[in-house]
Amino acid sequence: MKATRRRTRRTDPLASAAAVESVLAQLRTSLPELIPSSHKQLSSLLNSVRGLYTRPSVESNRGRPSRYTREQLLRVDSALRTLLARETRLSVRSFVGQYLPILDFPRDVREALERGDVNIFEAHQMARLTPKKLGGTDAQARSLRGKLLEAHLLAQGSGTLLRARVKEILGELREPDPTETEMLAVGKADELLEADPLDASHLFFEELRMISRALREIGPEEVTDDDLTEIMPAVDQITLTLQKIARRREREQTRKLTV
Repeated sequence: MKATRRRTRRTDPLASAAAVESVLAQLRTSLPELIPSSHKQLSSLLNSVRGLYTRPSVESNRGRPSRYTREQLLRVDSALRTLLARETRLSVRSFVGQYLPILDFPRDVREALERGDVNIFEAHQMARLTPKKLGGTDAQARSLRGKLLEAHLLAQGSGTLLRARVKEILGELREPDPTETEMLAVGKADELLEADPLDASHLFFEELRMISRALREIGPEEVTDDDLTEIMPAVDQITLTLQKIARRREREQTRKLTV
């Protein structure tokens, strides 16, 4: 059995509350008329920017009106992309989704991240162990996170193992293993080919099959920082597309229920 070890990582220049605050301060300087001083309002604005390209560009009268116009969101998106490009290769979506939440992490998780004990992915997993989810007090949640971190560092475990441990503590359903995922992908591809040999949709599931096989064969310790830098933009785009498909399915289901 392959030994589990923590891979060597380069220093993450944005993996601290101070670094994130610095980016936000520069963003406020760039667009003082648009960037709110309230952290809550700023988070809301940046999440709107993050979802900018997942929504239709046409204006809609449905739902609550947005506080910001599309043009304003595009300005914020452009300014933030420029700031991030100076010292990182992060996309706006990655910054807002992965690094902005650092400001809301429990203090002990932020400190572990800033010490380099955990990376940003591992910090996100630990931050999920909140008093509300655990049904306990702040002190109990902090104690549990401390014990988990101690065990994680002692074992030099991977982020994947830490994520699995957090899911176990929270009593969440397990994810299907890669073999099960591959079999599902093969089955869907075969169904599409049988229904219509000219339908290229089966290629999507064939690609999922290849990804599933790679997940089964490649260990976390084999993935380098350069690999992650190269693959994350593609993962971002895949995630955006899958989210769009899921929302379309939800709208269709809602439409059927209201007919």
